[in-house]
Amino acid sequence: MDRKFAKRSIGKLHLFETVELFEGPAAAMQHIEEGGRPPELIFLDINMPPVTGFEFLEKCSAQIERLDPVPVIVIVSTTVNPADLERAARFPLIRKFLTKPLSADRVAEAAALLE
Repeated sequence: MDRKFAKRSIGKLHLFETVELFEGPAAAMQHIEEGGRPPELIFLDINMPPVTGFEFLEKCSAQIERLDPVPVIVIVSTTVNPADLERAARFPLIRKFLTKPLSADRVAEAAALLE
């Protein structure tokens, strides 16, 4: 449900040419590995079973860093846990931490990081 709401919010702003939604980390990584269109901006949920967003980055950071240009990564979560903020700070790829739901203002804030 969160993904559908986020996609609708993102699409209404018309800030991006395309918006792709992945069912989970494996599908997103497969898209990257198979040479799919590189993302400019990734909204990465902390909780996306079977792995966390942090585990996804630990596993895939090298591949993501090789993309040209390197996408902006924004972590999204339902809560602001100080431990999650601290952990996010250890990943140079993460540029912002936002709480859900992704409102138009939050999406625009993330899109501004592309400039």
